[in-house]
Amino acid sequence: MSNPVPSLISDLPEGHVVLLPQLSRLQLEADRIIKWFEEHTDGNQWIVVLGLSTATIETLTSDRGGLEGVPYRFQWEGTTGLIKIIAGVGHGVVTEQFTAGKEADNAYLPPSRYAQPIRNDGYPTLVIETGVSKSLGQLRQNARKWFADSGGDVRIVVLINMRHKFVSFEKWQLAPRDAPRPLTQSHIDTLCSHTPNIPPLIRQLAQLQQAYCAHQVDITASSTAGMPNAVTGAPMVLPFIAVQDRPPGPGEGDIVIGPQEFDEITDLLL
Repeated sequence: MSNPVPSLISDLPEGHVVLLPQLSRLQLEADRIIKWFEEHTDGNQWIVVLGLSTATIETLTSDRGGLEGVPYRFQWEGTTGLIKIIAGVGHGVVTEQFTAGKEADNAYLPPSRYAQPIRNDGYPTLVIETGVSKSLGQLRQNARKWFADSGGDVRIVVLINMRHKFVSFEKWQLAPRDAPRPLTQSHIDTLCSHTPNIPPLIRQLAQLQQAYCAHQVDITASSTAGMPNAVTGAPMVLPFIAVQDRPPGPGEGDIVIGPQEFDEITDLLL
């Protein structure tokens, strides 16, 4: 059910590209991937880079023009890097969090984790990762890696996986430390029956973690113009205390994403 120490390049889709760290070659491959997705809705969006130098890592992390306008996310371990090309309108989100060699597509950092009023030195509580259908295995590894790298400070990872006329949202979180090992489907069902299903609020060592999909919402685009999309599995609940890193105050409560909100979100993606 889980992989407590995920590899950077685990579960990459067939067809992923492996290159040496020459920016000109990276640029050509990035352009090729972008062109592919202009005509297709699925395919490879990953480039593995071997033999990274410190200078190249700095270029790819700090220079958003490192691939001449091609949007991407970059992560690395040692001298091995992994680039995800952000292809298609549905992937056009802005990176808001940079942490220890890993970039999220989007993330939320609560005020309590700001070391100073301007600096955001802590890990986010909520991370969002997006990808096309063939990238789902790697996205799930990314979720596990966020939990492992942060020691459980990342509470929830939402994976958005897209294919033609279909979008799925998976909410991943860690099981409690006293959960059975290996984590059984029966125990997952028990955890998911809790309302709300709050992830652990204390840190966990990577080797002790068991990540699981706590909720899934699927949306199929309507075949009739003007009709709503078909949404199954909604609502999705993000517990306030897990996201904001504090108990709710007066007038505050859990974040509930209902069918209408998912329908509106999906209209922007499909």
